Amino acid sequence: MKHLYLILFAFIFNTVGAQTPTIERCGHDHVMENLEKQYPGFRAAYDKSYVQCVNGPKVLPRKLKIRDTTYFFDTIYTIPVVFHILYNNTNENLHDSLVFNQLEVLNQDFSRLNPDTGNTRSIFKSRAGSTRFKFVLATSDPSGNPTTGIVRKSTTLTNFSFNNDNIKFSAQGGNNAWNPLKYLNVWVGDLQVPNQGSLVLGYAYPPFGHPNWPSSSWVGNNNQGVVIHFQVFGRNNPRAAGTLAANRRGRVATHEFGHYFGLRHIWGDPPFFTPGCSVDDYLFDTPNQASRSNFNCNLGVNTCTDPKDDLPDMIENYMDYSSETCQNMFSRQQIQVMRSAIKDYRSALPIKVEFVQKMRIFDTFVYNEVKIFARNSNQTAVVEVTNEELLNTLTLNVYDAAGRLMVEDMPVRRNEEIISTARYAPGVYIFQLKRADTRKPVKTEKLFINKS
Repeated sequence: MKHLYLILFAFIFNTVGAQTPTIERCGHDHVMENLEKQYPGFRAAYDKSYVQCVNGPKVLPRKLKIRDTTYFFDTIYTIPVVFHILYNNTNENLHDSLVFNQLEVLNQDFSRLNPDTGNTRSIFKSRAGSTRFKFVLATSDPSGNPTTGIVRKSTTLTNFSFNNDNIKFSAQGGNNAWNPLKYLNVWVGDLQVPNQGSLVLGYAYPPFGHPNWPSSSWVGNNNQGVVIHFQVFGRNNPRAAGTLAANRRGRVATHEFGHYFGLRHIWGDPPFFTPGCSVDDYLFDTPNQASRSNFNCNLGVNTCTDPKDDLPDMIENYMDYSSETCQNMFSRQQIQVMRSAIKDYRSALPIKVEFVQKMRIFDTFVYNEVKIFARNSNQTAVVEVTNEELLNTLTLNVYDAAGRLMVEDMPVRRNEEIISTARYAPGVYIFQLKRADTRKPVKTEKLFINKS
């Protein structure tokens, strides 16, 4: 089994000149370090709880496994979010539009509806999935009064430090959390601390607590929630300039929400700046990775060579430190961890649960979830079906560019149906799914097939 260590490192994003602060993409390591100081033994308990989530029930008995991952529940968790905007000047008092588009980014990224899913390399497409989380602005406050889900508060503080979490407490110049059991609290403010020479872009508290505390008391702690630096909050925030320009897609929040729901960094967080392939995140569908990516989109990087099924680093993953322009997925086992965390620890958080009913299996949105893609490196194409109810209800036809039939009425019986393309000449091919009962086409994809 791969080893797992506590987060004890700090990563420097970029430093330009004496006046430019050291930028740290994520302060989760500092949070964990501070918690261990406050509550000795927290690290070991956190590791144990995390491993329990990873090794817990992976799939309903009626669900089927595919080649390298698993499928999950049809349950949709709807989660109310309250944004606390803390500002010392008008520049920090962010417009509502940034809140709205940040929420849109979160819903797209967590549901795999983000517009850049096509950038996921074919080797990882079958490992990417949807959490089935839906984030909504809170509509009533803890007293039952109507709310927009956006709280604005002027503060005399010019910045906030993660060392004392003062952004979360009114008495310290921040704003008190709404009941953390019922709301996902997000605080937005200036996290640059001049006398420390550093700027943390965001941090979050994990759902796992100390074994001597009931889980409900830990997740109900007023420190629980997500904190985001105001300059990188939302999509296309004009304040994200210079060295922060790489963080204009709103994915600092996606990364921190991942931590809030229990995820570790993809490379396993080795201690004391020590990269190594013996340290990993315990997840079998995220390839072993020696260290964080260096804020780029290097598709060729492979920092660990595994003796079996060796794959490059998954720079597409939201929990890496790759550029936001190439981040586009959570892996299915990461989704397992997040769904287990909300079921076992943050169970009071969703305001409602929706189920995809069997009668709705032919709705358009279900067919949109069926993926058809090429794996040219091993000369195959894949029809990926996440909803088990669709199996044996679809057939596949494949046509070449001239309209000649290459595959006729192939039944889709598995979650991952494989079609050999070894005999196909390079070119564009039409893959068309039909309902087996009515012969009605429900999904068509054009794929470019080659030999590389």
